[in-house]
Amino acid sequence: MSITNSFFATVFLFVTFITSSIAQNSTSQCVPSSCGDIRYIKFPFRLRSDPEHCGKTGYELDCQNNETIFHYKSRKFYVQEINYTNFSIRLLDPSLKNQTENCSVFPEHRASYDAMTSLIFGWLSVDNDINYVNCRGPINSSLYISTSFCSTNTTATNSSFSYFVVGEILQASDLAGGCRVETVAWSSAPGISPNISSSLSSIHQALGYGFELSWRRDFLCRECGRDDECVFEDNSDVATCIHYCKEDTPVSELSFGCKIEYYSVFVLAYGVIAIGALIALRYIVGIAILIAVVVWQCKRRILNTSNDDILWNKASSSEQNC
Repeated sequence: MSITNSFFATVFLFVTFITSSIAQNSTSQCVPSSCGDIRYIKFPFRLRSDPEHCGKTGYELDCQNNETIFHYKSRKFYVQEINYTNFSIRLLDPSLKNQTENCSVFPEHRASYDAMTSLIFGWLSVDNDINYVNCRGPINSSLYISTSFCSTNTTATNSSFSYFVVGEILQASDLAGGCRVETVAWSSAPGISPNISSSLSSIHQALGYGFELSWRRDFLCRECGRDDECVFEDNSDVATCIHYCKEDTPVSELSFGCKIEYYSVFVLAYGVIAIGALIALRYIVGIAILIAVVVWQCKRRILNTSNDDILWNKASSSEQNC
């Protein structure tokens, strides 16, 4: 059994090595691209005009009017930065690109964690919610930064008071009385926090900075199969694939490695049966040969005994004649 398992494991590793070698050779032939302020676009990202093998699915970027654009779940964002060291991409809502000091621009896309997370991208811990809040009366709190909204698509009236509030607001009780959230934007800008009062200019700068998404897990775990669990060592970017094959998964949906493991069980079972049959046949043939030898020996002894009796009788007859 161990020999058979070693054989299938060797075949699997060989195929994986050949596949990864071909992929690495293809990727090494890709030349980094650029668009506008993003001067270095390389694997796993690529421009749509680049060859498909130069990037991963889900990492395609567009270059429009010298701006790098990222379309994510039907939403459009400007790419501000791609960091290949900490595996992050910084995005900016199109409406927040030209923030003014006279009024506060609404984001084109309301911030939604469900809308922005996926199997590819995840959040970084430094992201902050910036809430656009309208209140019926003035709020005397350093956490409420007074402003005026540029957008007329709000519930604000001439007697309303507009504010920015930094931090996640989960329910109405998290706000002062008579206030409601109009929309929410994200920012990964350093220096702003729910517990620190900020100026209007710092909020505008934070909105113009954009927010970051991480592609670390998807990128570093790219060698893991869909049935594998990807585990990171403490405080490192070393990923380990732990292989699991789920018993309730149909064979047609199993990964290549799990299919090998699945069929190897049958090969081993039939192999054990075949070996058992050969061993049994060997014993049967051996016993049959042993019986044949014993029978042959017995017949030979009987034949020898009969011949001796004949010779003895002849000798006795000769003596009597004499």
